[in-house]
Amino acid sequence: MKKTLAAVAVLGAFAGSALAADVTIYGRIDTGLGYTNTEKFNQNGVKTTDDSALSMISGGSTTSRFGIKGSEEISENLTVGFVLEKGLTIDDGTSKNDTMFDRESSLWVKTNFGTVYAGRLGSLFSDGGSMAMWGNHVAFGSGTGGSYGAGYTLLASQSRASNRISYASPVVGGFKFAAEYSMGGAEENTRDTDREAALGVEYKNGAFGAAMVVGTIIEERAEHGVDPEDQYTVSLAADYDFGVAKVYLAGQYFKDANTVGSFNTDNFATAFTERDELEGYGFVVGADVPLAGGTLTVGGAYTDGEDKAKDSSLEFSGWNVGAQYKYQLSKRTRVYATVGYTDLEAEQDSWSDKEEYKYWGGNIGMAHYF
Repeated sequence: MKKTLAAVAVLGAFAGSALAADVTIYGRIDTGLGYTNTEKFNQNGVKTTDDSALSMISGGSTTSRFGIKGSEEISENLTVGFVLEKGLTIDDGTSKNDTMFDRESSLWVKTNFGTVYAGRLGSLFSDGGSMAMWGNHVAFGSGTGGSYGAGYTLLASQSRASNRISYASPVVGGFKFAAEYSMGGAEENTRDTDREAALGVEYKNGAFGAAMVVGTIIEERAEHGVDPEDQYTVSLAADYDFGVAKVYLAGQYFKDANTVGSFNTDNFATAFTERDELEGYGFVVGADVPLAGGTLTVGGAYTDGEDKAKDSSLEFSGWNVGAQYKYQLSKRTRVYATVGYTDLEAEQDSWSDKEEYKYWGGNIGMAHYF
């Protein structure tokens, strides 16, 4: 009994200190069952893969995570805060990767002139983290789109990066401006590591919202050649809530990319090996529709591109469609069901046929926020 009382007292003291320091522990737990079917065809038109699987999943509608965040008001015009966030896989209890706070580990300083962040952060292109901008105006988030739906997994993107400095302006007349620069990995600020930079603007006014992000990846020499071409992207997105439905439209132009979403060496045995100058465009459309007390999200995406830098030119294209229904059991808990289909292809003049990647699947699950 005494041990129990002592433990309660210690927890109470810790909670009191946390409240005084304005520290919040938060997270999301998402798990369920998923079915997938994958087919791959080589450049001769021969099917090389035909796999199906039913398995327990983590992150069917949102990435599972655990986080700690806090802030301190130093003065009327100065606040300092932090975010530490870790991605989790709930089905087996492991971490997303070996980095302790892989999703975000940042310290920020806010004044009347805006907020400066430093550390490991998501990009302006994403839909999660302190600097999320463009992804806020796309129907499917990156996690759901990557698994089953019509997210922006067919576009070139900038991901979370370490050693990043970011700035977000105050909102003025509905506009917010942002900038970011990542110094890269171990060899910071050299051509021996990939570095990222981007500028963004976001506008919100009532039922309308929009964002534009212009980004670049300054490519590493060792991996991409002595004088590699740097990747450039221009991404736009907008949404409007009509009441009966919220509609989303987004597009992107990419140039000199070495990877464009799902067009990669995991899904294609030959087409995207040692590619550094992929160029093209993509579109994403979607809608949120209130239905039977929940929300039905539907979407579709299309991408078309080429790489003529090699001796044998490459052309590639693909599309996907998806739908997810979410129903709130309470403010913090929801159930969901998802279905989606992806069809990608790539071809070169020297091939007798084209490489293809086809993927479809669905899931059911539950997500709880705390």
